[in-house]
Amino acid sequence: MRSMPINVSATDAVPNGSPKVFVSFLIPVYNSERELPKTLDSIVAQDDGTIEIICVNDGSKDGSGRVLEEYAGRYPFIHVITQENQGITCARNAALAQATGEWLCFVDNDDIVAEDAVRVFHRTAEPDLDIVYYDYEKFTTDLPDQSGNHIGETRVFQGDDIAKLQSDCINRFRDNVPLVPHKSMPTPWAKIYRHAFVTDHGLRFRPDVKHEEDIVFNFELLSYCTKAKKVDYVSYYYRWSVNSESHRYRPQILENIHHTLKAYRSIVDDRYAGRADIEELYRYRVLWELLYCVVLGPIHPLNPKSYRERKAQFRDLLATPVFAGVFDHVRTTRFEPKQSVLATLIRLRWFWVLNQLGRVMTKAR
Repeated sequence: MRSMPINVSATDAVPNGSPKVFVSFLIPVYNSERELPKTLDSIVAQDDGTIEIICVNDGSKDGSGRVLEEYAGRYPFIHVITQENQGITCARNAALAQATGEWLCFVDNDDIVAEDAVRVFHRTAEPDLDIVYYDYEKFTTDLPDQSGNHIGETRVFQGDDIAKLQSDCINRFRDNVPLVPHKSMPTPWAKIYRHAFVTDHGLRFRPDVKHEEDIVFNFELLSYCTKAKKVDYVSYYYRWSVNSESHRYRPQILENIHHTLKAYRSIVDDRYAGRADIEELYRYRVLWELLYCVVLGPIHPLNPKSYRERKAQFRDLLATPVFAGVFDHVRTTRFEPKQSVLATLIRLRWFWVLNQLGRVMTKAR
């Protein structure tokens, strides 16, 4: 996609001579008029003079822009960038380019930052760390219940532990015990990144990656990491919805996954050359992406095509070059039971069973 100019007015730009910013909250915004105030309120309530919030209005068509203008007018540490719609990866990159904080904290425009997060960040961040991992919890109510949230155990990772973190990022084997829970590992939120570490290595979200852009970003970032920390503390509350993009019928899923696998392959070749464990995990990642293609494409209940047409889609999908030989060097039983059953049925090409399973899986969500 052609890059569009970013409109940043003089009043929007981060001012020079401001007090040193400890953490920059980076928020891509798109059509979130209803939930955005709650997200912003969860951060501004923690203002201690060391935070900034950079919001990128990514071509919203609702009242999100008005909400941002109102908050920026009330709070001088909120800065708004307005651009034509380019997608979440470009919006995050635009926010990152304007950040001035020592640490970076990505936030989605309908989620909630824990009420003591800034204080905890101050207590747990150290200048020789590249990443600090925290926990997150899902919520489906108007606001999450934060009672009982406190700092628990901490653990520092170096050396062999970093190599384990790197493999954990793309490892979905059911017998794998990750150092950081997998639900928190690949997300851009529920963690803080040292700003200098990110910029020194030129790390950005890849604009052409629309699927698993967060995992791709973290997988590449971890290849440069030398020291990290995990803190048992819920820093982030994720608003979960069955209607989220990750669950919808996505006719463009194959094209998106092609870009994702190309990015993984590039990172493996450039940053993990000689790592047999990473090479094996990449092969299984290809299988994992095939599961995505099948679930969000041919067998999705909202796929409008006839049964015969969807079955043809399924056959064409398996014949796609990116999935050629996908079952030659993998075992379909290494994932969690649900995914292992799905992978086995795909290998056997039992489309009728897969079609029924797709309906059950969607209802179960």
